[in-house]
Amino acid sequence: MIFDQLSEWPRYFSSAPWRLAFEYVLALKPDAADGRHALQGDDIYAMVTAYESGAAKQSVLEAHRTYIDIQATLQGTERLDWFALSGLQVQTAYDAKTDAAFFVHPGTVGAQLLLRPGLFTVLYPADVHIPGLASGAPEAIKKVVVKVRAALVQ
Repeated sequence: MIFDQLSEWPRYFSSAPWRLAFEYVLALKPDAADGRHALQGDDIYAMVTAYESGAAKQSVLEAHRTYIDIQATLQGTERLDWFALSGLQVQTAYDAKTDAAFFVHPGTVGAQLLLRPGLFTVLYPADVHIPGLASGAPEAIKKVVVKVRAALVQ
């Protein structure tokens, strides 16, 4: 997992797929259209969504295998809980169609990140996470998740 200011992304990445993804994120405004936006076919695409942040009880731990996530909020502050994959109990086995596996909450959180405009996190396949959590009272969130096919950058 990486968590930093958006302006610092070049410290971590230099290849063309990462450049394409981060330049897209940096150009987005809070009024960006919701939905799926192809950046490089199915290899790199963005999901822009608007929603209200929620409670941890309503969320599930998720992890991906095929894609690496770049997550950033365009509006609002969202809490993202992070967990190490090792030792977690599988709730729903990995489904290649959705590129997701779900896990039972272990009772303790490995780390809590506060995503707000200007910050980003990169979540690799071993980074289990719960996105969309309220950092206090629920609030309106506008967020982008860029999916980068892991095979492109490894």
